[in-house]
Amino acid sequence: MNDILRDVVVAVVMVLSSIFLTAQWLSLYNSFNPVVVFFAFLFTLSLSFLILSLILRISELMAELESTKRIIAMNSAEIEERIDSRLREYLRDLEERIESLEKRIYR
Repeated sequence: MNDILRDVVVAVVMVLSSIFLTAQWLSLYNSFNPVVVFFAFLFTLSLSFLILSLILRISELMAELESTKRIIAMNSAEIEERIDSRLREYLRDLEERIESLEKRIYR
């Protein structure tokens, strides 16, 4: 939550600085035009909202990625257990066959 608040504050500072910068720049040439200042404000505001939406989307994707990693880890542990139990069965069967062959050989 603190990160979002920080990003919003930075966006507000960005918008305000664009207004002041545009107004100051236009007043240097004695051609102050409120329409230009408004569009600079609108441009910076839309840019800041775009950046904020990208930040939120990236954080959502990171959460999804972490969730997917947890699911994969759980599934891999389950698959490992299943493979281990099957291998134990096959090894047990193989050991029984080897023992029966050894008994036949030594008789």
